[in-house]
Amino acid sequence: MTNKQNEIKLNDRRMNAIKITIMILIALISIFVVRKFSFEDIKSFVDSNGHVAALFYILIFTILPVFFFPVIIIVLVGGALFGIWKGSLYTMIGVVLNTPIMYIMGRFLLKDFVRNFVNNHMSEKLSSALYSENQKVLSLVLFIIRLSPIFSYNVVNYISGITEINFFYYLLTTFAGVIPGVLVFNYFGEAVLNPGSKEFIYSILFLISLVIISAIISKLFLKEEKK
Repeated sequence: MTNKQNEIKLNDRRMNAIKITIMILIALISIFVVRKFSFEDIKSFVDSNGHVAALFYILIFTILPVFFFPVIIIVLVGGALFGIWKGSLYTMIGVVLNTPIMYIMGRFLLKDFVRNFVNNHMSEKLSSALYSENQKVLSLVLFIIRLSPIFSYNVVNYISGITEINFFYYLLTTFAGVIPGVLVFNYFGEAVLNPGSKEFIYSILFLISLVIISAIISKLFLKEEKK
């Protein structure tokens, strides 16, 4: 074995060690933040920052999803504090800042881990679509996954990194796919402060409608893929 081959092998080992270390750190921090922070904790923290509360909300949305913190909780906080329209605006800014970070991590640092997750936990049809090189197929499947609140926002971000989707299409499908859920959950977050109100009832109906519509679209897509 030549010196160059030894150097390449050593570099590979170092890179693998770095990847494993990062995965361990993400796992440990994830356990901490999921256990430590609740809806009320985040709401109180953001609200206590007065005029810069929106900036802290965006910052939280940018960082916490990296560590698998439930995004729905953050969005509900946005609705409760800022209302549906401002809350949705601040949330979408957070999405634009957060998704590239997780996409890059999924592609360059956690690729093997994410690929194993897809192979072991997703259906053959869905994983086959995710491994497609066709940009239209990839854009459509990622849009459908984004649209459905059943799929974890955090996991989809990391999974997107191992696909062959063009980064521009990735941002476009992400933006389009999360808007309905962001609006619904921000509205729910605003209405949850008044349980029993007509707004609260509407928010539940919107949420149910989102789940049903996304499920129908998913079925139609899988049926088309089968053909």
